[in-house]
Amino acid sequence: MDETDEGIWARVVAGDARAFGVLWDRHHTRVFRHLRGQGLPPMDADDLTAATFLELWRKRRGIRFVDGSALPWIIVTARNLARNAARARRRYERFLAALPAPEPHTDVADRHDVDDRTAAIRLALADAKPMDADLLAMTALEGFTLREAAAALGLSESAAKMRLSRLRARLRASVAPSGTGATAVAPADPAPAAAAPEGGT
Repeated sequence: MDETDEGIWARVVAGDARAFGVLWDRHHTRVFRHLRGQGLPPMDADDLTAATFLELWRKRRGIRFVDGSALPWIIVTARNLARNAARARRRYERFLAALPAPEPHTDVADRHDVDDRTAAIRLALADAKPMDADLLAMTALEGFTLREAAAALGLSESAAKMRLSRLRARLRASVAPSGTGATAVAPADPAPAAAAPEGGT
């Protein structure tokens, strides 16, 4: 049976540098794929994946494990770093907008086809509060259970379920006029499970 992330991390904290490489090998592809799924170009996703694991090392004594796995915490961290990068990019774009306009050009940015469900989820994530967006991304895109997502974010399961319920209601209201499927965006209500403890480091 494979060793849990928590067991590997205990070796990292104890000074086993090779153990950190085990976690990198185990999870970096998943993190990169998640960031690409948020619409980031490959180079940005690659940079943020590396930054995520640097943050993992920097906060090595305060990582929250979920059933022995560090992946939920890592995904949340990657999303936080991506949000910070997006804010920095917007500040830079505002700075550029204040400069004299350049000559028009015909270059067209690359566009990537995505299925309707993923596109709708992206729109929902853009408008949602950060923690609600994290819950939706982790349950609808990454396949974590509500209990796992709640534990990674330091929420009780009931609080996480309430947040997702409110978000689903807003999504249904936003798509009601066009009649497009709100159920394609929001994940189904999960089956009841044991409540995860609130808080944590």
